[in-house]
Amino acid sequence: MNTSAHYLISGSAGYNSHEKAGDFLSKLGVDHAIAEGEEKSATALLGDLTYQVTVIPMASKGHPDRVVVLVEDVSQAGELSRQFEACQRETSLLKYILETAYDGLVVTDSNGRITMMSNAYKGFLGVTDQDVVGKHITDVVENTRLHIVAKTGVAEINDIQRIQGNHMVASRIPYTVDGKLAGVVGKVIFQDVDELGEINKKLETMEKELNRYRNEISKLHQARYCMDVIFTRNARMEALKNHARVIAQSDSNVLVLGESGTGKELFAHAIHQESTRSFQPFIRVNCAAIPENLLESELFGHEKGAFTGASSTKLGKFELANNGTIFLDEIGDMPLQMQAKILRVLQEGEVEHIGASRPKRVDVRVIAATNKNLSEMVEKKTFREDLLYRLNVFTLTIPPLKRRREDIELIAGHAICALNRKMKRGVKGVSPKASCLLQAYSWPGNIRELKNVVERAYHIMEGEELIQPWHLPHVLRGGNLNASQEPLKYILENMERKVITERLILHSGNKTKTAADLGISRVALHKKLEKYSMK
Repeated sequence: MNTSAHYLISGSAGYNSHEKAGDFLSKLGVDHAIAEGEEKSATALLGDLTYQVTVIPMASKGHPDRVVVLVEDVSQAGELSRQFEACQRETSLLKYILETAYDGLVVTDSNGRITMMSNAYKGFLGVTDQDVVGKHITDVVENTRLHIVAKTGVAEINDIQRIQGNHMVASRIPYTVDGKLAGVVGKVIFQDVDELGEINKKLETMEKELNRYRNEISKLHQARYCMDVIFTRNARMEALKNHARVIAQSDSNVLVLGESGTGKELFAHAIHQESTRSFQPFIRVNCAAIPENLLESELFGHEKGAFTGASSTKLGKFELANNGTIFLDEIGDMPLQMQAKILRVLQEGEVEHIGASRPKRVDVRVIAATNKNLSEMVEKKTFREDLLYRLNVFTLTIPPLKRRREDIELIAGHAICALNRKMKRGVKGVSPKASCLLQAYSWPGNIRELKNVVERAYHIMEGEELIQPWHLPHVLRGGNLNASQEPLKYILENMERKVITERLILHSGNKTKTAADLGISRVALHKKLEKYSMK
């Protein structure tokens, strides 16, 4: 009997261990095997302990005459075995649930490698366990974020994920073991293929409709012009465009000065397009066109019930322009009271709805424009000096058209090209004589007036390829008709119109008497009146 047996039987290596051995082995139920010399192995339970007993007969001269008894306390091993079996049963159950789940389930470790995947998911992807287990999730599932969640530990619930051309609702939930991130469980919700197709069609329809609305809103709130549509051959204008490109890269406010019709709004659009805010809203406000009593609501918005007629909350122009640019045209016409509110927006970066109790933060770049002399207005106390300082961080002064006459023919040519595209005609340009008249005119309305003159001339042409002097307004020709410049047809028509007008006045508008005086029928007179738009 070794030392371990003494401890096992008596609890110590004491004197009575041998005497207790027989009783101990008898209680284990192996005394018969010992007496008969049989080989036997059995498990016995005594009290709270479990023993593994093995009887091995030893023979001398061919007959067993003694045995070796091996006794091992396996109580703890048995408990571990039962726990292991319980874990196996739970693991088998979880695996069964995972594999038979109707939705797509996948489990990864903390490194993003797949440890399990449901049969439904494998069937949808067309893969087997051998194809996926141990592989990195990005090699198996497109557009996945499970490996990202495995790093951040932040769950992502009900995210839209596109897999094999279909939109799925995906959730990604990290799990921990002993307080440490161990992996991620991913769940993708889909039904059978037909139902999935229907859901996907609905989602695509909704997405297209949403994109259409976004595009429409974006068109309403975006800059339409870039630097390339500011046509010029003038050195000063080229330098101004280059300066504007530099200005565009900052977030500072810009004040654009110039006469009416010089293209101040074009520069505002172009600066926004060249800036880092180009993909953000561009909101235009004509300060002179909005009634004073509505201007505050338009610019800053209002709360529901703030005043009579405020049936709902309305966002102001500054909020609509958040992260983008607001263009305040005709800033010189803004009332003094409103100038103070604009100053607060520029200083504090906050707007407050009419009727609101707290302001809102906004990040807006302001481009303002005016044809007035703001410095003179400051002296007359009709424009705030502090607002002027806030606005003119950068100042662009656009020269009038009379100071850049080399651009007149260029701008007229582009206007004709635009009309040709719209009307599907082939007018080639302006004749040399007409061009001389355009160059000689003072153009108080600048580019806007030039385009209007070109458009008028374009539409009264009758098959000619070039705009001629007689197509231009009288004011461009000095107010007199020059017979040497007009064809016979126009001279005769003008004379006929003049005679008819004189005879109608003579006969107090009586068409019967007028026709008789002219020696033509009443029907013929009506046709001529209609021809010359004299009705």
